[in-house]
Parts: sequence; structure tokens; C-alpha cells
Amino acid sequence: MNIKGMISNILPNNEVRNVERIGQAIKSDQTNDRDANGQETYSGNQEQREPMTEEQLEKAMEHLRSLPAMKEHKWTVELDADEKGRFVVVKDNLGAVIRRIPELELWTLPSDNSPRGQLLKRSA
Repeated sequence: MNIKGMISNILPNNEVRNVERIGQAIKSDQTNDRDANGQETYSGNQEQREPMTEEQLEKAMEHLRSLPAMKEHKWTVELDADEKGRFVVVKDNLGAVIRRIPELELWTLPSDNSPRGQLLKRSA
């Protein structure tokens, strides 16, 4: 009679291994991962920047107007200011709003002249 298989059922192994602590913190809040749909997770510790000057705002709007996709689709760029702040509104040729970009996101506009995927880089 083979009793090896029966002993584990009768006398379970109660030994618990000690786990050594590793001095590294979990970096779950500092990840650069994206969701399946391409959205980046919100990070509450974003850089605080001062509001753009009129000159900087106009330069950012000109950069948007000069993008090939804007010219191809005949989209327009307008400035919208309200109590929440200043926004750049991108509208199509029929006047429907495509994207409303906050002033703080205009700081991160790419400086290169690559025509691919720059307008809708961040999720709306």
C-alpha cells in the first residue's frame, strides 16, 4: 500500500516560509503605461506652470493652424476664455467643436514639424 499520497491529506504541511523584505517601493502611481484605448492615466502631480502670455498663446495657435491636418480638413482654431480659464477650440468647417484644448496643454505642443498624430495626441 502506498501511503505517500495519503499523508499529505492527513497531515498538511503548516510550515510558512519567511519572506525577506525588499526595500523598494511599489511604483504603481509612477507608471508610463497606457490603457488599451491609448489613454494615459491621470497623474495628480503635474507641473504647475504660469499662464501663457498673449504672445505665447498666439504662437501656439499659429502652430496648430500650420499643421497639415488642420489645412487639409479646413479646421479653424479659436480662443475661448471663460471663468475656468482660456481654451483653444478646434472647429471643423461646419462649426462643430472637435477639440477644446486647455491652456496648460498648449505648453506640451510638440516643437518638431512631424505631420503625424500631433493634434489628437492626448485623449479628449
